[in-house]
Amino acid sequence: MASIAATNLVCKKHLQLIAFQFAFIGIVSCGNVLIWPTEASHWLNIKIIIQELIKRDHNVTILVSNASLFIKPKAESAEKFEIYSVPFTKNHIESLIKGIIGLWLDNKPTTFTFWRFYKELGKQVRKWHDLNRQMCDGVLGNHDFMAQLKRSKYDLLLSDPVTLCGDLLAVKLGIPFVYSLRFSPASTVERHCGKMPSPPSYAPAVLSELTDNLSFGERIKNIVSYYLQDYVFQSYWGEWDFYYSKILDYSHWRNLKIVAEELVGRGHNITVLVHSASLSVNATSTSALHFETFEINFTAGELQALWERFLWFWIFEKSQLSFWQMHSTMRNLSRSITTLHRQICNGAVKNRKLLEKLHSSHYDILLTDPVIPCGELLAVMLRLPFIFTLRFSPGFAFERLCGQVLAPPSYVPAATSQLQEKMSFLERTQNLLLYFMHDILQLLVWKEWDSYYSRVLGRPTTLCETMGKAEMWLIRTYWDFEFPRPYLPNFEFVGGLHCQPAKPLPEEMEEFVQSSGEHGIVVFSLGSMIHNLTDEKNNMIATALSQLPQKVLWRYKGKKPETLGTNTRIYDWIPQNDLLGHAKTKAFITHGGTNGIYEAIYHGVPMVGIPIFADQPDNIAHMRAKGMAVELDFNTMKAQDLVDAVNMVVNNFTYKENAIRLSQIHHDQLVKPLDRAVFWIEFVMRHKGAKHLRPAAHQLTWYQYHCLDVLAFLLTCATVTLFIAVKCCLFCCKKCGRIVRKRKTE
Repeated sequence: MASIAATNLVCKKHLQLIAFQFAFIGIVSCGNVLIWPTEASHWLNIKIIIQELIKRDHNVTILVSNASLFIKPKAESAEKFEIYSVPFTKNHIESLIKGIIGLWLDNKPTTFTFWRFYKELGKQVRKWHDLNRQMCDGVLGNHDFMAQLKRSKYDLLLSDPVTLCGDLLAVKLGIPFVYSLRFSPASTVERHCGKMPSPPSYAPAVLSELTDNLSFGERIKNIVSYYLQDYVFQSYWGEWDFYYSKILDYSHWRNLKIVAEELVGRGHNITVLVHSASLSVNATSTSALHFETFEINFTAGELQALWERFLWFWIFEKSQLSFWQMHSTMRNLSRSITTLHRQICNGAVKNRKLLEKLHSSHYDILLTDPVIPCGELLAVMLRLPFIFTLRFSPGFAFERLCGQVLAPPSYVPAATSQLQEKMSFLERTQNLLLYFMHDILQLLVWKEWDSYYSRVLGRPTTLCETMGKAEMWLIRTYWDFEFPRPYLPNFEFVGGLHCQPAKPLPEEMEEFVQSSGEHGIVVFSLGSMIHNLTDEKNNMIATALSQLPQKVLWRYKGKKPETLGTNTRIYDWIPQNDLLGHAKTKAFITHGGTNGIYEAIYHGVPMVGIPIFADQPDNIAHMRAKGMAVELDFNTMKAQDLVDAVNMVVNNFTYKENAIRLSQIHHDQLVKPLDRAVFWIEFVMRHKGAKHLRPAAHQLTWYQYHCLDVLAFLLTCATVTLFIAVKCCLFCCKKCGRIVRKRKTE
């Protein structure tokens, strides 16, 4: 009895300690806690913590599906239950639990059967993930429900990560979250996501049934267990990466979304057309935007695979191939991308039901990014004015050939040329050839789209002619970035529309930043798409970062480098804007994406550019010309190169001065970029277009635009005049000759 009493006393003390950790702030003021629970015994443990939190006067809300087996909402209970609907029943969960238990009891893995066991277990896990994803959709896809949760202003979310999505929900609600768990197999979640060290030499993998006293054979088994569980879980996490990416939005969509949400804030109704395989636009998000989803005949996995194949080619293969091999591979990839784009177009413009619905909705304007064709085609079919928002097109082909913008090659460097405005004779030659090359390549690609647009519209037309009907072109740069060049009245610069003042950092991150002392911090990110660097490149970068006196915050989702220094922390995600706006930030190591560059300009932070593909080399070339950045070659840089580059931008104050100067230029605008973008959208809506801003060049043929017909006419006139003059002279000469001869004869 004494033993039992002592055990109970210990358990109570442990419980009080756990509750104390979760409820400490409650001593000062009561908080609102949101719970994302897991079924079975997991719920029993969370429930005890909930009861203790309630005793300490916290308000606790539990999210529970209408198919829950063990969580029974009670109207008279102290905790509040929020029930959301899912498209499956309790029987599905019960059947799945029985299947997993039966598999474990009847087919416990041995040395000879573990592959078969894991194959069967994989099927059960996939079923659970399907149900789990439907639970996520039941909350994140319910606009009204999410709006209700946001209005409740929760202080914390407590989640069991066995059921995924609690963390994602917390991020969407903008609140901190805490995990409560027993373990994950081989501590996979704890090691990869929590960055917990787990040396296989003495830390037995969870589920391996080993102790901390390992023989040589057991250590081999332990290492194999770790690698096996890593492989199993990484294979399933890939699907969740797609899901989380769709929820948390990136890249071109990020800029469009900011404009769309600002329009909603001003009382407009916004509908977003999104295809079923979108990787970045989440049609189940809870914003005030309305999403109209249309089906296409390929999956997000296929799209992601093609994108990753393109990245791998550009980053690792391109520099190793010959000129003709590179262009052959690039042509094949381009064809695959064009095929996908055409399928996206088909899903929208050949969907009668969708078109009828869009027609009946009486929209006032269409906003599109021309990187993917068809937005302008849909606008013409719906008889709507439309506006483009873009960073640039290669060689400014869209802007010049379709928007009629002037780009003299003598001083306007072609986009992606990496040239500056002051060019030597050879650079001007290179620039002119690049313009011609881009024009030829674009015309070859457009030829296929010309026939497609003509078939859809039922009349001869071209892609460029259709794009030329755009009322406004919102260019996502500004004169703090661009070189001076001529533009037209219907082109407006809105670069940096996503930038905003820095917000406080998460507590743990702020402590790490403050620990940097007088040396400050370096922010390092190669963007959201780069997470598969080679081990050699990983370790080289980590070695370089470890030699810096600054603390480094590195955004990277790949394998943790073996050479990672104590001054460096790796994060799957960082609040980049908030870090760049922090007083202790000394430099920004970046791949050169436009969004990151503008955040650096906004906060006046010098950069080390490591461009990888697309517009990034050109972006860094602009920043280098402005005196704000140092550039490194991703394929050839060494650890010492990176160290020297960071030390240069940190210790040479010229870079900081130039960064501050560009920041001042950016902030010294009469109207903020976002307000300017919204003004022109509303302007086009008010006036049913902006035809008075479009040059008459759009109505001219190519020979009229270059006055070739006039030159031909003048040349013809000059030729005729010269011919007549010569004939007259010859006639006069002959006449005079006859008279002279006649006189001589007489």
